[in-house]
Amino acid sequence: MSAVDFAALRAGLRRFVLRIVGNEALAEDIVQETLLRAITAAAGFSGRSRPATWLSAIALNVLRDHYRRPATRTETEADAAALAELPAEEDGDFVLSLMRQEMGICIVEHLMALPERQREALALHDMGEASHAEVAEILGIEEGNARVLLHRARATLRERLRTHCQLDLGRDAVPCSPRSGCKP
Repeated sequence: MSAVDFAALRAGLRRFVLRIVGNEALAEDIVQETLLRAITAAAGFSGRSRPATWLSAIALNVLRDHYRRPATRTETEADAAALAELPAEEDGDFVLSLMRQEMGICIVEHLMALPERQREALALHDMGEASHAEVAEILGIEEGNARVLLHRARATLRERLRTHCQLDLGRDAVPCSPRSGCKP
């Protein structure tokens, strides 16, 4: 795989990661680390799956590593970074933008709370657009098992969101808010 191929796949990889993390700056960091790992491991790519699927699997490992390590930034730095991403007041409703960002973080927390194999299957299939066969290959399981993992992941995530979040998909611009007293 050449550097040109990585460049061609970068935009799709960034969309995949951004859907998971919901934060532009973090998504960019994850994409950079993913590409570094992919370049290092390019000789090990056998070509049995699509390159985009292979990169998605690497990105999931980078995300797993990111969420396992202790926080490296202080809360004030994180707050400053979040505020820097908000649009200027004349560009739109910055409160609504902040609420959407918080919703994304909340959903990511619930996604990351899934059992590892379920999270991987869901992210690869639903966010990375990998087929059931590609998910099975990446995870080293049978295709039927990949389908079961995906079903269980969706059911678990649905239950977590039902239990921990108030969803209002018809009326509110930010359809998810934590239920009172609930933590992810």
